[in-house]
Amino acid sequence: MVEALLHFAVPFASLRAFGLDWRRTLFVSILALAPDLDILFHVHRSLSHSLVVLAVIVLPILAIAHKHKAITNLTLLATVGVIMHLALDIFGAYTPLLWPISNQAIEIITSLTLHMGSFPYFTLNLGLRTQPYMFGAFQSIDAPVITAEGLAISLVLLVPSLAPLIRNHAIVHRGK
Repeated sequence: MVEALLHFAVPFASLRAFGLDWRRTLFVSILALAPDLDILFHVHRSLSHSLVVLAVIVLPILAIAHKHKAITNLTLLATVGVIMHLALDIFGAYTPLLWPISNQAIEIITSLTLHMGSFPYFTLNLGLRTQPYMFGAFQSIDAPVITAEGLAISLVLLVPSLAPLIRNHAIVHRGK
């Protein structure tokens, strides 16, 4: 399970790297957490993790707002944030990306292992696994919100993006 902080940090750092202003980036990065709100209904990785459902939500908004460039752009950015969420999830667990077209949940497996001995070599494990997905309520869930590894990665991603804001804030307040 990818942690909430990483689901926020990845789109934030990515969009800031492309020069998106920090307010839109913040909005999109918070919205990228939305697929995990399904836990409030005692399910996880449910229809909120489906590209088909995302398209059903996004396409009408784009059709209605096609003449409003700001709404169209924000909708497209929010879609990118949610897709980043789904991309992170698919590398960590079975995710029903194509539900309801397919009841198969998908997981991508990747690893590159270095074997050291008399002759060093690598083993690549790359694959796509599927399993039938059944929506069902859980009684309880124990999932990390933040782990040491996730915090470290998030800080590496966020600090360069936030440093100019912090520096500018410090300069403004020092000047008063």
